[in-house]
Amino acid sequence: MKDAHKIGLIAIGYAVILTLATLIFYPDYMAWAVLGAATALFNHSQMIHITKGKYSTERLLLHLFQRYILYIIIIAVAWFSTREQETIIMTQTFVFLLLGFISVKVGAIIFATPLFKKNETPEEEAQTDDAASD
Repeated sequence: MKDAHKIGLIAIGYAVILTLATLIFYPDYMAWAVLGAATALFNHSQMIHITKGKYSTERLLLHLFQRYILYIIIIAVAWFSTREQETIIMTQTFVFLLLGFISVKVGAIIFATPLFKKNETPEEEAQTDDAASD
């Protein structure tokens, strides 16, 4: 579970950088970038909470359903908020929303780089292998 928490922290860092860059260059779209990142980070924290300890298939499926419903609701809010404006404004709104949505994925990609991967000791490798075989 430590890896999931590290990915979450990296994703928070990405979200902060995205928010600051959006605030500096596109201040009108900052709320959409923050909303997208907050949605992704909320879903990631729910995933960490759901998968702690024992969990059932029904609970996991309910979480997945809830996750995608939340994404659909946020996309619908963005669409209804920008549908009467120009196409370029709607497009840029969705671009910043999607940049926020991918914050956890960016965190996972950054975490997979050699910068964050350390050489595991043989004991840690054995624990990882035992956990994978269960």
